[in-house]
Amino acid sequence: MSCLSMFEDLGFITRWRIKSDTLVRFLLMVKKGYRNPPYHNWMHAFAVTHFCYLLIKNLHLHNYLEDIELLALFVSCLCHDIDHRGTTNSFQVQSQSVLAALYSSEGSVMERHHLAQSMCILNTEGSNLFENLSSKEYQTVLDLMRDIILATDLAHHLRTVKEQEELANSGSYNRNNPEHKHILLCLLMTACDLSDQTKNWHNTKYIAALVYQEFFSQGDLEKALGKNPLEMMDRERACIPELQISFLDNIAAPVYKILAAFFKEAQTPMRNVEENRKHWVHIGQLLKRHGNPTQAMSVEQIISIEEDGQEDSPPTSGGQVNGR
Repeated sequence: MSCLSMFEDLGFITRWRIKSDTLVRFLLMVKKGYRNPPYHNWMHAFAVTHFCYLLIKNLHLHNYLEDIELLALFVSCLCHDIDHRGTTNSFQVQSQSVLAALYSSEGSVMERHHLAQSMCILNTEGSNLFENLSSKEYQTVLDLMRDIILATDLAHHLRTVKEQEELANSGSYNRNNPEHKHILLCLLMTACDLSDQTKNWHNTKYIAALVYQEFFSQGDLEKALGKNPLEMMDRERACIPELQISFLDNIAAPVYKILAAFFKEAQTPMRNVEENRKHWVHIGQLLKRHGNPTQAMSVEQIISIEEDGQEDSPPTSGGQVNGR
């Protein structure tokens, strides 16, 4: 129901002449297309899509992108992780999966699979959200979805983050420049995909537990295959606070700093990431002070250790702003 409301509030239903039964069928098929790993499930897709909705509304993205680009971004958020198996691209390649056989030569194995699954839904009778677009618009929206969904591969993001930063800092964005719009769309998709890092601490730490539950399950599979998993996938070696701080410093925080450089209205998510980092630093300090070996603790015990140390909770700069 929330997805239907967002489609309506953003004007997509009227603008693109979307039939209500087609939209409902499309949404139900997308939801059904998600498996149920701890993190990469339908609730993640919904959260990413809702953050996209907030960006479109609060950053006034109609002033920066065309209507069809906003449609493609929003739909891509819904579809971007369809049929995720809770494992990474490198795992698909190492385990010589069917998906790796299909897509490894092109790179971005899972992202190409998510795109293919999205196209299958659109090609299913009665589920084509874009059925009333002109042939040119139809081709445009599919091309945009391909680029946007492939941009969710963090390897792609790391290759393009420098040009995103340069464009944001230069203040030279031109909505008539296709390259500028491509750069902005990729940034927006990544900002939506990582948006759990911008939530209040209660939600962020809960989602972190789901992420590591999924990571450690992959690590267990890799060990069963005789492989040595990465530290973040290994429940016996992972130091969660350090891993989270590294992720925030090297991946998430730069995304929201660039977003804030593009849009003055985007200061709140950037500040929330900074606030959440303080909590991870504090958790790391408490673990060291109490001499707790993280290997002997569950993810839930690690992320809740602050609740036992309220007397020396982390300093804040005025707290966080929830929702919008």
